[in-house]
Amino acid sequence: MKGGNINLIDLDFEYKLWKNRLALFVKEIDILKDRNNEVKHEQNIVELNTVELMVLDEHTEQLNKLANRIKVQENELQFYNKDFPITQKHQYYRDHEELRAKMEDISKVHFNRVTDLTKALGI
Repeated sequence: MKGGNINLIDLDFEYKLWKNRLALFVKEIDILKDRNNEVKHEQNIVELNTVELMVLDEHTEQLNKLANRIKVQENELQFYNKDFPITQKHQYYRDHEELRAKMEDISKVHFNRVTDLTKALGI
């Protein structure tokens, strides 16, 4: 944001960060599932139960939905880039702020779940 105006590149920067972070979260879940398969034969480590695996699947679905929402927003912004620069009162900025809040919320949820499951898998 320069001089109180927000350019497309400002929003695009955060979208790139968020998409990469969400992809990382999905990859972490895949690693946890792989670890779960590895510990099935371990005597000291109990594998994840069905409910925990369902929670991971639901979480992955939420991550993918948010990633898709970000992609939609990016496409809309590029289509309407004639409206830029915008101010903080503009609808695009409000939409961006809503995505930012969702990103912060899902990041917290993800970190908590990964920490809990990492401990559960005996790491």
